[in-house]
Amino acid sequence: MANKLKHGGELGSLEYLQASVCFQKSMSTKQSWTSMSSGEGNSIQSGKETKDLLDEWPYLFQPAGMKAHFKELTGIDINNSFEESASSKFRRILDYFQFQCTERASRAGRILTKYRAGGDHVCGAVMLLLTHFKNYQDHFLVMVEDTSVPSDICSEQLPATPCIVVCGENPLTASVYMVAVDQMIVNDHLLSFTEALYLMFSLYYILNISYPVELGATLEFLQRCIFRINPHKGTKVEKREKKRADSVNPRVLSLTSKIAAFDWGE
Repeated sequence: MANKLKHGGELGSLEYLQASVCFQKSMSTKQSWTSMSSGEGNSIQSGKETKDLLDEWPYLFQPAGMKAHFKELTGIDINNSFEESASSKFRRILDYFQFQCTERASRAGRILTKYRAGGDHVCGAVMLLLTHFKNYQDHFLVMVEDTSVPSDICSEQLPATPCIVVCGENPLTASVYMVAVDQMIVNDHLLSFTEALYLMFSLYYILNISYPVELGATLEFLQRCIFRINPHKGTKVEKREKKRADSVNPRVLSLTSKIAAFDWGE
């Protein structure tokens, strides 16, 4: 079993802690925040496990609460305007890969064939990004039976980092999704892949989790090109010893430039 995530410690910052505490105080009238302010109960940054957070601050894991907290921390409002803009970007990503892919038997070609048969375009774009960057799709998308409910899913099936649980055999055509983190389902019965994607991505910020190396390029591409979070330096991808972390993954930068040039050339 994967190690349980601890949220905080050296990954935290004073600004992040203050934003989290202020948000949680403003969103809850039923919880006592005395212990947090005194340091007894601590906070997201103090080493609490997800189960404790889910029990103590359930609103934090409801879609409205997650989106509001994500906005508080990043300034990004996942509203209708954002979703329309993001949808357009995902379509451009699909158009680029459709133009580039000439081998129907390739992994990308098989994804495109399924997409053209009636698949979700956001899911198609994400699957193509995972394929392009050679990232681990099964750490991003976990497949379960289409009739599954949270109690049916064993923790061993889930990675420790945030993931989308797909209820069905095909992520492109599934009708129900869930979101998990720390090997726990925190959102269930989501009726669109897009909603699941936004909630899954927001958990990396709400819980201050580094991007796992095996998904780093895809998540960084989403961060910079879809969510428009572009820090001047540093990266959210977890660091490995003796390896230098570039400000921007060169492969992410290269694909971004190619898609921009493709748009310009149309």
